[in-house]
Parts: sequence; structure tokens; C-alpha cells
Amino acid sequence: MTEPVSVVVPALGDRELLGECLPPIMEEVADRDAGDEVVVVDDTGGGRLGAWLAEGYPRLRCLARSENGGFARALTSGVESARSELVFAVNPDVRVRPGFLAPLQRALSSPEVFAAVPRILLGGEEGRIESLTRLVFEEGLLRLEQPGLEPLAGGVSACLERVVPVPFAVGGAFLFRRRLFEELGGFDPLFEPFYLEDLDLCWRAWGRGLSVLHVPESCVEHRHRGTIARVAPLEAVRAAIERNLLLFQWKHLPGRLAREHLLALRRSVHEACLLGRREELTWLALALEQRRGLGRARREGAVVDFERILRASDPLRVQGDWGRGGESVL
Repeated sequence: MTEPVSVVVPALGDRELLGECLPPIMEEVADRDAGDEVVVVDDTGGGRLGAWLAEGYPRLRCLARSENGGFARALTSGVESARSELVFAVNPDVRVRPGFLAPLQRALSSPEVFAAVPRILLGGEEGRIESLTRLVFEEGLLRLEQPGLEPLAGGVSACLERVVPVPFAVGGAFLFRRRLFEELGGFDPLFEPFYLEDLDLCWRAWGRGLSVLHVPESCVEHRHRGTIARVAPLEAVRAAIERNLLLFQWKHLPGRLAREHLLALRRSVHEACLLGRREELTWLALALEQRRGLGRARREGAVVDFERILRASDPLRVQGDWGRGGESVL
């Protein structure tokens, strides 16, 4: 018997996007006939979605938050109310393709797997895969790469033919076990209001000996930042990403790597001052404003085995250790 799934959709009043997102989800749930549920979390703070959803989608459940709290808090509210152990989180700017759930469930059949992310096609284009990610630490700075967006990147084709590890499951569409989400402490408020809270969560899962997998057989389409673009200008989005990438490093980098990072950060600040790159200084200032929360975050959730996880979560290693035997990660 297929294990039921709670599909949780955090929403900020985006009816047009929901009108594209919900129908294929509801069709999938009906076809599976596995006792799945769909929960839309109304994060408008004013209950503006309830009546509209009840009229157009009477089979789903709407959970209205009393105030707008952002992606992480909205999703957490949905997870807490979910009736199933398996939770599929999906943003309104994502459109699922038929059969997307079964491959993800198979990936989670191993107790050592925390989360599984589908092949997420940016703009629905087959050659633009944003869910295939890797982290690279060079010259004291951490860089987030998406080799799936670079068709000529080495190893990408092999990664799209099999299940491979990734450092994190993109929060806009991923399947996970609620029990493990709760045991990990959920999303860290350090990263509010948005971006890279999914990286931090999955990194903590890696630190506990769990893994996160990219499952190309499952496929969804993403209208990139279709939700956030309506409420925040691009420069604010970029600032949130850069700020949170700094906070992630400050939270998790261990001794030697942290010292390398501080030296690199000092060099980059000098260059930014000399060359007039004011936006980089703004990102740093925004991160420094979170010093108090950072101390709490390091005490409660820092992952020390950083270099091991960098290697273990790198999908391009299929060309090396795993590529020789051609076996799946599972």
C-alpha cells in the first residue's frame, strides 16, 4: 500500500499562481488514491484565500495564519498540521508533472535519507535544472553552484541519469519525513525572512548522518521567484541571499576553515571599499546585524564535520567514486 503524503503549499495571496499550481497536484492526489491531502497555508495574515479556495478546490484544506511570517514559518505551520508522516513542500510558482511523487517516495524508503528533491526545471525548460546543486569552498569563501544550469559542466549528464546526493533540497519542492524535520528543530529563524533556510536545515541533516538526494525521475517546473518577485525587489532578494550565505558560513565553518574565511572576508571588504562595490558592504552589514542570533545558532545547531559533508553531498562525484561502478546511491 502506498504511504500517504501531505502536500503543503505556503501561499501569499497569489491566486494566479495557485490556479496553475493546484490543479495538477489535485489530479495526482486523485490518481494515486492513497489518502493524500493537500494543505494550503494562507500566509496573507488576513485570511484572504479561504473562501476562494473553498469554492474552487473543496477537497483541499486551508490553514490561515494570523499574521504573515514568511516562507519558513508558513511551511512549518503546514508541517505541524499535516496528517501524514511524509510531507511534500511546494511553492505556488511550481507546477508538478504527473507521477512526481512515487520516485521521491522510493528515495525516502531508506531510513538514512532525510529529503528528496525532484528535477526542477527553471521556466519548464528541459536543459535548465536548478535542483542539482553543489557547494564549493575555495580561498576562504563558500560558493553555491548549480551545474544543472550549465550544460557543459562535467558530470551533469551522469547526474541526470541516476539518484545522486546534493547538499540541500530546494525548499520550493521537496519531500521529507515530518519526524526528522521536527527532530532537527525545523528551520532556523536566523535566516528569516527567506532564502537558504533550506540549505541550513539539510546541512544539519547531513551532520546527523542522513542524506539528501536529487531524484531526476521526478520532475516539476518552476516559474523562478514567481512569488517573491511580487513582494520584494530584485536587489532585496539578492541582499537576502548574500547575507544568508555569510550567516551560513559563520554558523557552520569550523576552526581552520573559519579562520580562512575571516581572512578572505577582510580581503573582499578592502576590495569592495577600493572599487566602490557598496552592495557587498551592505550584505556584510546586514549579516553583522544578526550577531546575537548567530551565537545562539552556533551553540544549538552548528555542524562541525564540514569538509566531509562537502565531499559527501557533491553530486559531481558520480564521475569518481560512484561512477566506476555505475551503482545508484540508494
